[in-house]
Amino acid sequence: MKHKNKLENTTSRNISLVVMIIIAVTCVLPFVLMISASITEEKELVKEGYKFWPNRISFDTYKYLWAKRETIGKAYGMSILVTLAGTLINVIITSLFAYPLYRRDFKARTPLAFLVFFTMLFSGGLTASYIIWTEIFHIKDTVWALILPNHLMSAMNILLVRNYYSTSIPEPIIEAARIDGASEMRIYARILVPLSKPVLITIALFSGMAYWNDWTNGMYYIKNQNLYTITVYLNNVMNNIQLLSQRSSMTEGMNLAELNLPTVGVRMAIAFTAIIPVLIVFPFIQSKLIEGVVVGGVKG
Repeated sequence: MKHKNKLENTTSRNISLVVMIIIAVTCVLPFVLMISASITEEKELVKEGYKFWPNRISFDTYKYLWAKRETIGKAYGMSILVTLAGTLINVIITSLFAYPLYRRDFKARTPLAFLVFFTMLFSGGLTASYIIWTEIFHIKDTVWALILPNHLMSAMNILLVRNYYSTSIPEPIIEAARIDGASEMRIYARILVPLSKPVLITIALFSGMAYWNDWTNGMYYIKNQNLYTITVYLNNVMNNIQLLSQRSSMTEGMNLAELNLPTVGVRMAIAFTAIIPVLIVFPFIQSKLIEGVVVGGVKG
């Protein structure tokens, strides 16, 4: 019987391992294809399409990016600034907002939780948001236009942090600190923040990814090219390529490949350079991310 159970456990473990390997390969293949496309000769890429191994290798796309290094460098720097500032503000506001929802003695806890949940189901819409941000807060063509709309605070993250507080931080600790004369801000800074690092790192990653990959704020609120992030720059490159394609189709005997512009490959090259910071940071916070999601996802 024990031998049978051991065999079943081994078989189940091997099947799970195979499934995870397939999922991992499926996740990696798009990155491999993107890198391959970025080093494929433009004419070959237009003619044959994307391949995992290019027939003709060319680094013209990266030469093009190097020629544009000043513009791309500014976009990269703006992306880093917006991501760091937005993530920091997001984590602080989210954790502070989740604290009163965690406290059972907070009288407005239920209506406040309802308001948070309500925003997950309904929103004012894009038009109303645009009017508010531009006509009332006047953030257009400022760095705040890349930070405040859409990603500053998430209802899902608030509930995630609240659940983590409820399941991982016993209320007697809070009561003991209050008896010792600690203020609410001291309790938050000295007890909640140190004990909730896993979930804070988790929402920091969620927020950071949202800010880093966002291009809609730049499209709606930014016209100054000095404020372009790397994703906004990539979006503009794609739009310019589409415009060139339309113009070349109107010119007899002319196409993008004949213009010798790295139009298709350059998009892959910029996309690859844009994900490098994510690939570098993610392995260092992976364990904390898993812990924060698992514990924070438990119903409080």
